[in-house]
Amino acid sequence: MERSIKERSTKKRSATDRVSNQTNGNRMKHEPFAPISRGSEGKILLLFLLASLTVLSACGGSSSQSQGNGTVAGNWQFTMAAPSDDSFQGGMQGGFLLQNNGSVTGGVIYSILLPAQPGGSPTLCNGGSAPITGTITGQNVTLTAIAGPQTFTLTGTLSADSSIMMGTYASTGGQGCGTAQTGLQWSAISVPPLTGAIQGSFHSSLDPVLRNQLFPVSGTLSQGQNIGASNATVTGTLTFQGYPCLAAASVNGQISGNSVILHIFAPNGLDVGQIGAPAGFSNPSPVTFVNSAAGAVLEGTNGYGVSTSSCPGGNLAGDIGDVCLGLGSTTSCAQPIMLSPASIIFPAQQVESAPTVQTITLTNTGLSGTALTGLSLSFNPQSGNTSPFGVSDFDGLPNFTEQDNCASPSGSAFSLAPQQSCSITISFSPQQSCPWLPSTALGGEPPSACPFPLVATLTANSPVSADNDTAFAVPISAAAFSALVPSTPELDFGAEAVTETSAPQLLSFTNQGAAPVQILPALNSPCVNPAIGVLTLPRPVASGEVGGLQVDTGIITPIPSSFTINYNCDSDLTSKQPNFQISADDCSGTLLAPLASCSLEISFAPQPSTPLTPALDYFLELNTLQCTSTTTSNCEIDSGRFPVELKANVPSPLRMSPTAGLNFGIQPKGQTSAPQTITLFNDPKDPNTATINFTGNLTEGNFAETDNCVGQSLAPGSSCTVNVTFTPKSVGFNSGTITVAYTVGQTQTIYLRGTGQ
Repeated sequence: MERSIKERSTKKRSATDRVSNQTNGNRMKHEPFAPISRGSEGKILLLFLLASLTVLSACGGSSSQSQGNGTVAGNWQFTMAAPSDDSFQGGMQGGFLLQNNGSVTGGVIYSILLPAQPGGSPTLCNGGSAPITGTITGQNVTLTAIAGPQTFTLTGTLSADSSIMMGTYASTGGQGCGTAQTGLQWSAISVPPLTGAIQGSFHSSLDPVLRNQLFPVSGTLSQGQNIGASNATVTGTLTFQGYPCLAAASVNGQISGNSVILHIFAPNGLDVGQIGAPAGFSNPSPVTFVNSAAGAVLEGTNGYGVSTSSCPGGNLAGDIGDVCLGLGSTTSCAQPIMLSPASIIFPAQQVESAPTVQTITLTNTGLSGTALTGLSLSFNPQSGNTSPFGVSDFDGLPNFTEQDNCASPSGSAFSLAPQQSCSITISFSPQQSCPWLPSTALGGEPPSACPFPLVATLTANSPVSADNDTAFAVPISAAAFSALVPSTPELDFGAEAVTETSAPQLLSFTNQGAAPVQILPALNSPCVNPAIGVLTLPRPVASGEVGGLQVDTGIITPIPSSFTINYNCDSDLTSKQPNFQISADDCSGTLLAPLASCSLEISFAPQPSTPLTPALDYFLELNTLQCTSTTTSNCEIDSGRFPVELKANVPSPLRMSPTAGLNFGIQPKGQTSAPQTITLFNDPKDPNTATINFTGNLTEGNFAETDNCVGQSLAPGSSCTVNVTFTPKSVGFNSGTITVAYTVGQTQTIYLRGTGQ
């Protein structure tokens, strides 16, 4: 009977040991006890109670911690006090521990920094991954980490809930990485698994177009198994709502302590950015996974939480910003204020039409439970690169204006009680369509980009933010069209010899406004460069200063202080004739009624004293009667515009027919257009005519071409064809080119245009 009881007790202890040995996040499995025979009930009952208490302790029961060891298995973030002699900083940072009964193993990231010299920063002396061994007895913990040449020995205690360790540490000297130390303080905080649903936001802080805009982010993350290494994998998917630089993306990275690094992959598999970076990298900084009052939060602030490698529509190659992502919570990263809508787009309307209005509502979301004081608004209207002060190039008036009932007086700080709102009214009264300067090199926009976006930004400044970026921007955009609209924004010409003139290309203007518009008459004398230099054109043009339609060269320079530009009229110094010649002009001097059109023809006739390399890139100037405070009818605000660009190819015997440019018009996004054809002809009349050997064509943009030219020889008088299709990948204007390469080092360009819808 005694032996039977002992055997059963041994089996009970084995079962108990198996329960208490389950660590590293594995589910505990309670083994059933063997049947107990009658007799010796007192001894059996005592043994049963002892075994039960042990099982309860291992399963999180209420028995005393003295009955077993605490649990240190998991991810820990360490903090180590610097020695009083300041011989080093840092030490163990983050890593994972495994536990087997009282034995502890694992790995940790460490970084040993030498103190900063005057005027400098601390320098890395030693760093990497260190193995850990140790023991736990009850709540007493001893850990030893061999960090390169330096050894850290930590002793301390584990809190009752197994979430905090703290105590003192000793360290050996590290071959120049600090002196030996004893009795220094250390602590470690348990970091929960980064697994579950994610919801929060990304706050752009770099890209000039997107700065201070807030974009919702959602998704799921999953942390890999703890294998006692210095880090664990983290994978998942994230969706950036409304953010043009990122959309649906997968992430793959690691967590060590509370530092997280996640690479962001686009659907095509390309690495397009990252969340966080290793310590020591300043762009971006690591993001941290911490327990906040609202729950577990993945956060990165100071503008370095997320970086992207590309950002369409912006002026930079990428973007960075702050991030706050709540784990399993919809409120832990919620912002204290809400702006609705998050952006405003006004429908396109005619220049100088009646204002249209849209409203933005600013609300204290009430998450703080108190009033928000110190709120403020700022409004920044802009009108393209040529209007840094947010006013029209032509009349000095803003395209957008702002009024609100938030602050009194306007522009002062104000408060909002929880759930209280105020309204901001944005009015749009367009003052221009195209910019005053047509050359991108001079800060303007080419005619093909017109109507170019008119933009403004409404920014609400909050005293607090979930991600420490306290500015919340609402982008405002619109477009406007002038009364007179050209049939095409660009005419493209192939090469011509000095003795030749191209076939004319037809250009028309239509009055899309509701009132007649007076196009100024042509000059009585030809457009000739005066001997003293360039001509000066006031901004805006005064009536009668220049002809109604003329061609100006690309040498157009602004004089901001006097609101004028210097320009060269297209007139050859020897022949006194233009390179782009206007004929059949029934526009100049015409009072154009609403919905009426006028037309002209333009030919390319290169002149003897005009340098033709690089290729000519000129602009057609259209002058209409200028609207002023006293001239209010038959006029335009933006009188004196450059609505059509004129391009030619460099000298060559290779001619293009019907033109050197193809316009595919509007095409549904993702659908391929019908083909258009350009014929290439080797002109035997060209002074430099010779057999042309084609070496290849390079196509750029959302276009594709097939031809019977490449690899062939084209004798004088012979021709070949190039067929082109357009498949827009995005909505809006698309441009492209085909570079035709032939003989040795020579090229010609076919210009391509289309609009995705």
